[in-house]
Amino acid sequence: MEGGEGSISPENESPSCQVDLKSSIDNLIQEVATQEAIGSVDPNALVTQLLNSASVQSMLQRVSVGSKGHKNRQGLTSNLPPQVQEKMVPGHRYLYVHVGGGRAFVDHLEEEKNKTSSQSTLLIILQFMSQRFEIKGIPCLCNPEINNGHLFDLQELRKDCGGMLGCNELLTTDSPLLILLVKCEGRSAVKNLVSVYKLEWRSLLAQTSGQEKFVCQLMGIGNEQIPVGLLDIHVSLIPSVDSCLPGSAVSTYLEKVNTCFGERRRLFISYARQWWREYTEAGTNFASRPVRIFAMDENGRNRFVCEYVRQLEAGHALRSPEEAARWVSIIPTKPVHQMPADRSSHWYTLPVSVMAQSLNVESKCSLLCSLLLGFGLDAWVCVGTFSSGVQHTWVMTRGPYTAITFWESSTGCRYVYKLGQKAGHDYGTVGSIFNHEHFYASVQVTDRIGYCNFTVEDENAWKRMLPNATSSMIQKEPCMVKILPPTCDAEGRSSLVEMQIKILMTEYRVDFGLSTTFDDHLSHILTPALWSYERKAVDNTGDDHREAKGAEHFSAALMHTIPEGHTFKAYPLHFMHHSPQRAFNLIMSSSIGREIVGCRGDKVCFAVRAITINYPENMFLTWLMVACSYRPVG
Repeated sequence: MEGGEGSISPENESPSCQVDLKSSIDNLIQEVATQEAIGSVDPNALVTQLLNSASVQSMLQRVSVGSKGHKNRQGLTSNLPPQVQEKMVPGHRYLYVHVGGGRAFVDHLEEEKNKTSSQSTLLIILQFMSQRFEIKGIPCLCNPEINNGHLFDLQELRKDCGGMLGCNELLTTDSPLLILLVKCEGRSAVKNLVSVYKLEWRSLLAQTSGQEKFVCQLMGIGNEQIPVGLLDIHVSLIPSVDSCLPGSAVSTYLEKVNTCFGERRRLFISYARQWWREYTEAGTNFASRPVRIFAMDENGRNRFVCEYVRQLEAGHALRSPEEAARWVSIIPTKPVHQMPADRSSHWYTLPVSVMAQSLNVESKCSLLCSLLLGFGLDAWVCVGTFSSGVQHTWVMTRGPYTAITFWESSTGCRYVYKLGQKAGHDYGTVGSIFNHEHFYASVQVTDRIGYCNFTVEDENAWKRMLPNATSSMIQKEPCMVKILPPTCDAEGRSSLVEMQIKILMTEYRVDFGLSTTFDDHLSHILTPALWSYERKAVDNTGDDHREAKGAEHFSAALMHTIPEGHTFKAYPLHFMHHSPQRAFNLIMSSSIGREIVGCRGDKVCFAVRAITINYPENMFLTWLMVACSYRPVG
């Protein structure tokens, strides 16, 4: 469907066109020869006659069209910002997405009236395949001006294609442009996902200009689906294709794809109903077991739970499954009051869950399971209950050496499961398990987890859904989303926290007429202890010997530093926000913390140490320890 780039040359003319042109020129030459024989040749008339001939006019028209297309392509490229043009690689076709502005963000009307007091901002994330860009610092206004654009390399759709992708290749790829709107609450670390929009950009393949304007109606998260606002987006193909597709062909193809997917979903729902009927009839209490087949996504659509899990590779952002579990655990948990009113909390699909900034427990489990699959583990999401009967989900891995291991997504803790033995977890029952390929429900006599057989291949213990039924609903390719590595200045953040805590401690003691002296050497000695806390949280291997060795080294350091007859007290804590004041309030809410800050005695000195550990997607965790050394009096 696509020709070469640039203007049309005679070599590109079809054979029939070249024959017609040659024949016309031959006829003109014969006429000129006849006129020359009678001595009446007029050069001006000859040029006019050549230009007015049908063949020459047709050729000029084709050349004009080709040149116009070339100028349009040059115009599109020249209008791009210089920093965008520098990223373009010859031989690649790009999708340039320009966000002009927002309209009708009515939730921010009050903030627009009082601009000076509002510190909240909006964040727009544009994601396409493994490429993503962020537009930060957008003011929370009813009609914010954005005027920011980004370039996406379409060659990533088919990396094995040697040439520039044409219309047919672009049309048959199913990779929508994902747009996320996130609200950042002032200076705090709280970020709430406001809306998710999938832009179907392939309609511009029918535009001769290679450009199209979209008005995106953003809707709220979950089943509420309340309008949030409008985004004006201008999308361009650079360079544009020489020959665009008919509009009817594009719309017919997209409708056919949607119809086929809808039919597959209808057939699967019919199968799932039949499967559930068979399952509930197999046991008297099976209908009340915690079996989850469908869950609502961020756009209020019910999906098969296996659709939420995909093989996800973290690249260099995460170095081990244990580190992945730690990262997922520190992602802020979405508050209960933000859940839909019907208690059927929505699950985030990939890649939304990577970029959402806050997740519920179910979404954390699907994300952690996807990451563990990316690390090559046999990972599953378990749906069950706590011992108290409250519904809960967690992750399980199976292996020949580590046997059955449970992973708690909210804490990063891991528990080795042994049949019939009491474990440290609080899981009570398990009803169903699933991953990116399979779905099983327990048909064992009891669903109590302490007596559960996790050999899913045993048909007497687990009822499975047929693979040919589940495969029609899942995406077999790994999830193509880039997990951003940490970028913030951990050392600078740690120093700032220490300085602010010292100021707050000094101000507090001044109110009681107490002086404050800090010991930098003692502060430095606290560093290994703080790092051991984080290392223990990541490793979580239950290696008591390693923990005892670390405590032994810390005790030895204190013995060499604290003078004889002095008392040493310390209070450690960790937090995941930007406010030293909140951290200080937490210290003062503890009895040992108040004793340290308000310490009285002889030769009192204080120590403050903070270390910040960075994790992907701008997540971080700060460990803080305040300590004092003094000689008791009286």
